[in-house]
Amino acid sequence: MLEVANLRKVYGPDPHAAPAVADLTFTVADREFVCILGSSGCGKTTMLRCLSGLIPSTSGHISLRGKPVTGPPDDMAFVFQDYSRSLLPWMTVRRNVAFPLRYKGVDRREAEALTDEALDAVGLAGRGDRYPWQLSGGMQQRVAIARALAYRPSILLMDEPFASVDAQTRSGLEDLLLGVWERYGITVLFVTHDIDEAVYLADRVLVLRPPANVGHEVTVNLPRGRDQVETKAHPEFGRLRGELFAALDGGPVAA
Repeated sequence: MLEVANLRKVYGPDPHAAPAVADLTFTVADREFVCILGSSGCGKTTMLRCLSGLIPSTSGHISLRGKPVTGPPDDMAFVFQDYSRSLLPWMTVRRNVAFPLRYKGVDRREAEALTDEALDAVGLAGRGDRYPWQLSGGMQQRVAIARALAYRPSILLMDEPFASVDAQTRSGLEDLLLGVWERYGITVLFVTHDIDEAVYLADRVLVLRPPANVGHEVTVNLPRGRDQVETKAHPEFGRLRGELFAALDGGPVAA
C-alpha cells in the first residue's frame, strides 16, 4: 500500500543542514494498522506531512499503490492532532463532514448518505445540526474522524489525534477507531508518543529515533477484538510495552 525509501527532509536552503527526517525507510501493507512511536521532536509530524504530499521531501521516494506521491493523493485522508483548528467553526457538524466531498465530485444525494453513515459510525448520529464549539473535545475529534471516513480513503494518516483529550475519552476513541478500521477495511498509519496506545491499536509498531529514522520494530501478536482491561492485562502486552520503552530510551532491547 505505502512504500517509503530513504526519505530525507531538511528545512531551509542548505541541503547539508541538520535534517528533520533522515534516511527513513519502511512499508505499510494494505489494511494494516501501523503505529509510529516516537518522542516529541523526533520528526513524526514532518514525516506525515511528507507522506501526505503537503510538503516536498528533500530526497528519497514515497509511493502509494505503486504511484509516486508528489502532492496530496486522492485516496488519502489526514486527521490532525489539533481538531479545534481543523474543524470549521461556522459550519455545522454535518457540513464539516461533507465539506471535502464537493472537491471529490460527489453529488448531493451521495454526499448526504456518506455523511450520515460516517456520523453513525462514530456515534454522532443526530448531532449533525450542532456546531463544533457546542461539542466536547472528544466529540469534536469524532467529527474529524467522520470527515475522513466520509471521504472513503484507502489510507488514513493520523497525527497524535487523541493527545488533547482526557484518559477516559482517549480509551473510548481508541476503541472507536478500531471499530471503524475493521468496519471500513482501511489502512491506518497512526503517529503517537504513547507506548500503551501503540501496543493496544497496532498490528506493528515502528519506533522513530531522531532525526526520524526507524530504530526498532515490533509485531503485535495480541488477539483482535481488543479490550481496554483484558488486552492490557495480557502478559504479552506488558512484554511489548517493556521492549518499546527500552527502544525509545535508546537502551538495550530484549531479543
